Amino acid sequence: MNLISVDKITKTAGDKELFTDISFGIDAGQKTALIGVNGCGKSTLLKMIAGFIQPDNGLISRNRECRINYLPQIPEHNPDDTILGYIMSGESDLVKLIRHYEELCANPADTDKYKNDLDHTMEEMNKLDAWQYEHEVKSILGELGINDVSLKMGTLSGGMIKKAALAQALIDEGNLLILDEPTNHLDIETVDWLQTHLSKTTKSILMVTHDRYFLDSICNNIIEIDRGGIFTFGGNYSYYLEKKAEMEESLARAEDRTQNILRNELKWLRRGAKARSTKQKARKDRIEQMQNRPKLLKQQDIELEIEGKRLGKQILEVEDISKSYEGRQVIKPFSYTFKHMESLGVVGPNGAGKSTFIRLITSEEPTDTGELRKGLNTTFAVFDQHSKALNPDKRLIDVVKDEKETIILPNGKSISAGQMLEKFLFPSMMHHTPVHKLSGGEKRRLHLVLILMQNPNFLILDEPTNDLDIKTLSVLEDFLVGFPGCLLVVSHDRCFMNRVADNLLIFDGEGNIETFFGDYDDYIEEKREREAAKKKEIKEKQTPEPEKKKNKLTYMEKKELESIEPAIEKLESELAVQQAVLAKGGSNYTELAEAQERIDEIEMEILEKMERQEFLMEKE
Repeated sequence: MNLISVDKITKTAGDKELFTDISFGIDAGQKTALIGVNGCGKSTLLKMIAGFIQPDNGLISRNRECRINYLPQIPEHNPDDTILGYIMSGESDLVKLIRHYEELCANPADTDKYKNDLDHTMEEMNKLDAWQYEHEVKSILGELGINDVSLKMGTLSGGMIKKAALAQALIDEGNLLILDEPTNHLDIETVDWLQTHLSKTTKSILMVTHDRYFLDSICNNIIEIDRGGIFTFGGNYSYYLEKKAEMEESLARAEDRTQNILRNELKWLRRGAKARSTKQKARKDRIEQMQNRPKLLKQQDIELEIEGKRLGKQILEVEDISKSYEGRQVIKPFSYTFKHMESLGVVGPNGAGKSTFIRLITSEEPTDTGELRKGLNTTFAVFDQHSKALNPDKRLIDVVKDEKETIILPNGKSISAGQMLEKFLFPSMMHHTPVHKLSGGEKRRLHLVLILMQNPNFLILDEPTNDLDIKTLSVLEDFLVGFPGCLLVVSHDRCFMNRVADNLLIFDGEGNIETFFGDYDDYIEEKREREAAKKKEIKEKQTPEPEKKKNKLTYMEKKELESIEPAIEKLESELAVQQAVLAKGGSNYTELAEAQERIDEIEMEILEKMERQEFLMEKE
């Protein structure tokens, strides 16, 4: 079944035409990734399909059965809403029904109309199994690391807000998920969980993401926006890379053949044939058509290079540094000596202190304890998560000129601020554009210009992959692999981390920092081995040792067996009480949800006791 049909749509942003006359469809069950360079219109296209903006020309048709859940890059929210209130702000039939039920409970009235409305609403709640809804919400929020749903949205970090918005999109009743950079601001473990969840869902997906592992494991269809048009590849990201390379080679060969023919034809034309036959006229027309053909434009790559500043013998030493906020120790005493040409990755859950650590080692924020010893030649540059250094009202050219009028390249040549912008794929017609008119990815690319112009030898990247397109990330990775200084990278992008980081600093969320020698894949493998060994140890401790005399119960086991049946009867009595509460319904939604939760717990306890009873009876 076709859910979305896009027919010859065109969209322009200011003076820039994003795409022209593009057409494609999205089918039920299809998991599609939308890729392309920053500023090509990916987020704009998602908003158009979701119905928030309209195309300049063309038509977007939505099947009557299509119900869309949209996750924007930056979710909007009311800071006074609780997390649970935010989750329940959707417009699906189920959410609207629950909202209406809560309104009735909050405003009781002793009238027949009110009672009839309440009875009807409760009947609909039973039909839709709405009593389970809050429990499901809390379950997914728990997987996303949000356990207190009473917190106000205004008190949450950007990562936590993204998680709440993600939960809202995942839980709602839609059959098409539109996700704009869903992994931004998520820690690696949450990205792993989300990857598994989306791989299993039967919903259709249309998403923009820079995470290549994530994209490759989930999507079975790739749509690329390229030079104002689109190309569709029916497979995952690995398939796309293979077919894209073949297509580029084929186009290049066709262009070479055309140019060879054109050169020969032009030689013939310049010789000046005397005869003017119909055949010769057709030949001249063919030459003209070939000269006026659409040219194969090779995509430019961003050029990353810096002059390079020599590091001294001492780079940076931290000794017993720590930091606490409001009595909570975010970073416990930690010591480390940074080495020449070292590439360190930083991983850990959101709120574990990774960004705090960066502020401490760069002296942006004072430590509570310990000492920092920075080398005389050590020059920091920090590529922060939100590109705070950019003034939204300034023009691109002025932003760069404020840093330096002239930039010295590694080969000794100097270039102007405008030429530097062009190296980062900002054409001259964009140089007078205000920063606030740039896309999220273009702002990140501009920030990267400023960072490299500082000519650092200790480069710190805090979530550098957020909003950058895959092609720019690949070029950035190549640059960082050969970076002639010290590198510290905080990232949730596993592919990026594997390429650029030789060793890791692991933040456990309780203030501890562990040094791990190896890349992220090595760390994950070792972590799994540790967890497997720990589970085995727990299992061995829980498994009773074999008795010397077979088929005999110990005194304690006999007592345990005698106690199981009364315990089961007691649990069954409590189960009946809770089931009665649920069957009665009532006006206390929280009480009903808690009753259902307790029913689930009791049923599990009864099952465990029956299994233990069976084991002991067999042994007896």
